[in-house]
Amino acid sequence: MKELEPYDYGKIGLFSKDGQFIREIKVLEENEIPNDLKSIAWHPNNYVIGVIYHKNNYSEIKFYEIFTGQLLRKLTIGNFYHYFLFDENGERIYISEDRGKIEEINLRNTDFIFNSGINLPWINYGWDIGRNPWGNKHGGFSSNKEILIEKFNFFKKIGAKVVRVFLFCDLRSGVIFNEKGKFVFDNYVYKDFSTLIEVAEKTGLKILPVIFDYTIADGVFEENGIRVGEYPEIFNNINLQKKLLSLFAEFFEKIDTKNVVYGWDIINEPEHLKIENSKIDHFISGFIKLIRKYRKKERITVGVFSRVQLNYYKKFNLDFYQFHYYDSFENNSYLNYHFYDLLLEKPVIVGEIEATDIIDKLTKIWKNGYKGVLVWPNEKFLSDEWIFYKVWIDVH
Repeated sequence: MKELEPYDYGKIGLFSKDGQFIREIKVLEENEIPNDLKSIAWHPNNYVIGVIYHKNNYSEIKFYEIFTGQLLRKLTIGNFYHYFLFDENGERIYISEDRGKIEEINLRNTDFIFNSGINLPWINYGWDIGRNPWGNKHGGFSSNKEILIEKFNFFKKIGAKVVRVFLFCDLRSGVIFNEKGKFVFDNYVYKDFSTLIEVAEKTGLKILPVIFDYTIADGVFEENGIRVGEYPEIFNNINLQKKLLSLFAEFFEKIDTKNVVYGWDIINEPEHLKIENSKIDHFISGFIKLIRKYRKKERITVGVFSRVQLNYYKKFNLDFYQFHYYDSFENNSYLNYHFYDLLLEKPVIVGEIEATDIIDKLTKIWKNGYKGVLVWPNEKFLSDEWIFYKVWIDVH
């Protein structure tokens, strides 16, 4: 790695061990005045370089990922520093004007990374918690523990701290309406949930369990000719709703979450429910009261479809807000919007973002004052593009 001619124009060359040129990284923007490169350093993850330049009356440190040369972060600092290097963990840098006095900068100077991570939507949709809804072999978390451990280890490797995971979804599994007219859990619910808690504790990750999904009452009764969960009656019939709440009171009272719950997401994207708003509100309020009673130290949120609907949920006094963003939303709910303009009194995270242009999205979300972000992974992200998440996290 070295500066390329013409010097002072911000061109850094990356070379292989045998001297073959790999890539040029342009440190200066097109309209920037040429300046004076002083130092270049490798991050210990080997995927990030840092460069320090003198500009007018200050120094500027920029961090780039080496795969495409994208800018990850820029620091502007007073005085003219000539030397810098990363610590062994890449969490701090040490800078010096003359190799005498050494100053330290903590790169991870916000709690953003501790509120960020990834969605594990499901291994088997709707029956990761509970029996196989079609009577075949059980496929919940307790029977897929090794798969779950592998996924959580991967999430930890890429720098995730929080995993958003779906539990009962559309009630195709887990809950049975028995012959006595009561809701009961099937024989796998507690075992599957305990496995999830055990794996999270073992890997040191927090979880954001999503209790229900909007598919519980979205008007879809079957998929490919197979009956799926569809229970609008738990919204429309107050007596049935009370029975469901009674069952979940038992659940929240009995479970041991071992301090790994980041928060409870009551329902994913309730805006898609084919139910009157007043009945949705009553349902959400009922579960808020339950969690407040039995899980006093654990926070509550709702997985809101997009930013423009957030203010509707102020009446629930949630502990933090959450909205989702996909590329198709940009015209109506663009991402580059500051948290302060939402006029909300609680922190906000982006609970789902599409796994494209990760570096650009993370930068916008971070700069706009949000508390954290959870990626919705696709195959490209899981196979190799996770590295863009990791390198960004490594310098924030």
